[in-house]
Amino acid sequence: MYEVKATFVYSVLTSFVRKDIEILNNMNVSLYQIRSHPYKDFFNFFKNRFKEFLKSIWFIPKSQLVICWFSDYHGLIPLLLSRIFKKKFVVIVGGYDAVSYKELKHGVFQKRNLRSKVASLIYNYATEIWVVHKSLEYGCKNSKNLLNIDSGIKTFLKNLNTEIKEVATGYDFSFWKSKKNRRNKNTILTVANIDNFRTFKIKGLPQFIELARSLHNFKFTIVGLSKKMILEIEKPKNITLIGKVNSNKLVELYSENFFYYQGSIIEGLPNVLCEAMLCECVPIGNNVFGISDVIGNTGIIFNGFDELYKVKKFLKSKIVLTGKKARERIKINYPLSKRVDKFKSLFDDAKV
Repeated sequence: MYEVKATFVYSVLTSFVRKDIEILNNMNVSLYQIRSHPYKDFFNFFKNRFKEFLKSIWFIPKSQLVICWFSDYHGLIPLLLSRIFKKKFVVIVGGYDAVSYKELKHGVFQKRNLRSKVASLIYNYATEIWVVHKSLEYGCKNSKNLLNIDSGIKTFLKNLNTEIKEVATGYDFSFWKSKKNRRNKNTILTVANIDNFRTFKIKGLPQFIELARSLHNFKFTIVGLSKKMILEIEKPKNITLIGKVNSNKLVELYSENFFYYQGSIIEGLPNVLCEAMLCECVPIGNNVFGISDVIGNTGIIFNGFDELYKVKKFLKSKIVLTGKKARERIKINYPLSKRVDKFKSLFDDAKV
């Protein structure tokens, strides 16, 4: 049992944020949470900052350390107060907070404005930075060459002295496991939290639909769309659109599909790809950020959308790969226990 109290800061309760909260609760860490939804209107923006100040004043003096998911506005006040109260501050970098893609106006660093200055301040004054994949520290050369996407904290902050550690997200392979022994080989799934067309493009879904149009004998499925997006997307008859679902339903969907597609142009370490592979889907992925490291030799990796013809050829060929190899790769490389151990080390240091 860890006799440690920690303040945990985040903006959106994503699956990976929820998993970290679960890990910390299971470690019996006394957890104080500060959640600030990313509102854009003036009133709610300042309401969030005021709420962060009040909660930080109350929580941080009682905590041994502060953990913040993503470097953005919600982390600034907790950072400043952690400095005042001399508490360790760890920021976890997940993707958008280490990129700049001007074409889609995506990423904390796509403009030199207050937001990028806040992110820079957090990185410079944090005690420690965790990145879910090394490309978020050093940058992804392939995404730069293919789409002129700048990435990597050290690309934007060349004189940064804060220690950076690669700490991958981890997965519970006792939960994420296939529920079916046999599945139709002509099925392919992708999962993403999609509320707008910018995210739709970032996740490579226009190209997924293009694949569906050219492979009529395959059944394609997109999961995680908002109701608005489901109504607005033009699709061929062989694509099924599904809204947001819970983890139990995801296991069922992964188990029903033979292939899993991760066509993102910007990522950190894609959680849904790892989950799908644990459920024995054969992975197909774009060669950017952490995607190729996750897949390894268990599926097919394409080098940008100009190589979608390779994916079509692969899908039409006699498939010799099985999802069991994909599952074993995630079990070995990304077990939940590795991330738990990193948190334990963090708390051990905080008690010194």
